[in-house]
Amino acid sequence: MLHSIVFFVATTYQQQRSSRSSLQETTNRTDEQSRWQRRTEKRRQRTEELLNSIEIGTSLSLLPKLQSEELTNLNIPTLGIPPSSAIDWNEIDPKLDPIRGGKLREGSQRGSRKRFQVEAFHFVVSEILNAQLHAQNSPFGVTIIDAGCGAGNLGISLAGLSDSSIINTKVLAVDVNEHALKRLSDRADAILSPEKLETVCADLANYDLILSKIPPNHSVIVVSLHACGAASDMAMNLAIRCNAPFILCPCCTAKSLTKRLPSNTEMRTTFDLSASFQRSGASADIKYPRSKWLMDKLYEYDSDVVEMTLEEKYTLLAKVADIGIGPQTMSQQRQQQARAKKIIELDRLLAASEEHGYDVRLMRITNHDPLVYSKGDLLIGGKDIAETLINLPEEGELHRQT
Repeated sequence: MLHSIVFFVATTYQQQRSSRSSLQETTNRTDEQSRWQRRTEKRRQRTEELLNSIEIGTSLSLLPKLQSEELTNLNIPTLGIPPSSAIDWNEIDPKLDPIRGGKLREGSQRGSRKRFQVEAFHFVVSEILNAQLHAQNSPFGVTIIDAGCGAGNLGISLAGLSDSSIINTKVLAVDVNEHALKRLSDRADAILSPEKLETVCADLANYDLILSKIPPNHSVIVVSLHACGAASDMAMNLAIRCNAPFILCPCCTAKSLTKRLPSNTEMRTTFDLSASFQRSGASADIKYPRSKWLMDKLYEYDSDVVEMTLEEKYTLLAKVADIGIGPQTMSQQRQQQARAKKIIELDRLLAASEEHGYDVRLMRITNHDPLVYSKGDLLIGGKDIAETLINLPEEGELHRQT
């Protein structure tokens, strides 16, 4: 009897301890969740303040003859490609198609987007080449540098679709990833000669090495599709080094904030590029914000929530442009992402305009709604190409014409 009483008391005590412990854990989790929610709410408030401080009252016109636009307007003109310039994917060599040649799943969103991306780059490159040919009045050589080419969905298509009977065109595919270049070469060797496409394994920050591969008397166009983080800025710098036009579609803006680390503890001048986040980090010649316009805007902003440095303000913008701030509905997150990313991309373009006299334009690839997919912004720039940029058709104009 005594044993049963002792067992009952011990069991009851243990249950009470377990119950109190469980209650304490629940309380701790609730407190931690409340703290996280408060921190997140402050970040969201700072973000909204920062975006408003840059957008409200700001009107930009990147090119003469183009209407000045309030920055609060999220609408970026969508590039319209005339039917006569569209690529007939069923008629070209399958290896040039990012779906069949790149082995992307037929009917997938990724495959469909990749075709739209290749088509947009091909059209803009063709417009720039036609303008250059008209101005020069004689055939000439052009090297298209595909910066951060990956497995070659863009570079292979551009090399195969260019008409060398009019212009001697060559693609120089550059990437630091040897495995990606091997895949590119395996796919391209069957249909493209070395005179049409050449690969270079190099960090995009190694400008001198890359430019040493340009044949004599060739002009240059730099293209870059989804080069992560600062790799897109390196692609732009590469173009600026040789006064060349650029066409960029950047992604993963937060990766540009990564500090490149030496590959060993002896602080060598080389960097460990085996990790993708290191390849996407900014090289020493790239500082953020890139333009005086955004730097002035960020200096003007004073948070009502917490004091922030210039670096912290840009970091907040870049992260929101990449991943948004939770917890939000998907629509709210995409709205903030689109607002922040437009500012980040304008910062890049205005740096080329302010410091190097480039004509620049921001457009969007068709079927790349920023509230659905955030990697469709098209950054175009070059010296003395304002007329070409102004005349790039917008999707709405094509619909009205038809």
